[in-house]
Amino acid sequence: MADLAVTAVGADRPGIVATVAEVLQERGGNVEDSAMTILGGRFAIVLIVSTDDDPDQLRAALESATGELGLVVSVSRTGTTRRPDEPTHLLSVYGADRPGIVAGVTRTLAELGANITDLETQVVGRDEPVYAMVIEVVAVDGGLDDRLSAVCEQLGVDHTLRTIEAQTY
Repeated sequence: MADLAVTAVGADRPGIVATVAEVLQERGGNVEDSAMTILGGRFAIVLIVSTDDDPDQLRAALESATGELGLVVSVSRTGTTRRPDEPTHLLSVYGADRPGIVAGVTRTLAELGANITDLETQVVGRDEPVYAMVIEVVAVDGGLDDRLSAVCEQLGVDHTLRTIEAQTY
């Protein structure tokens, strides 16, 4: 069996996950890893699937089953069997919304050799909106908080950084 990366994006509506999961089950595929979310009324799904299908076969089956749902489907080989490292730190950034927050913070993380494993952003509150970004990273602690403090000060936002001991579900 090969691992394939499956993505599907479309207008949010009931039945998307069920339809995709049923196609995978019918074809003997197994979902190994997944992330799903709604952004701006669009539903996005990313799956790592173990299957005997090649990418074109699985894409055709998914497109056929999800045609009425209006999804844009992509399937490709993962090209790796390496499991990602568990995140070591949780970074929260918050303040007034403005362009450049994501770029500035993520550039700093990249320069420090930190790998982002998950990133979510959201503007919360109506009367006094606050931009909030939460990032899980794999990083060596040396100088991380000092560099983040400097970039966050330049961007006019606050941050908290804490280590993650173990992730439990």
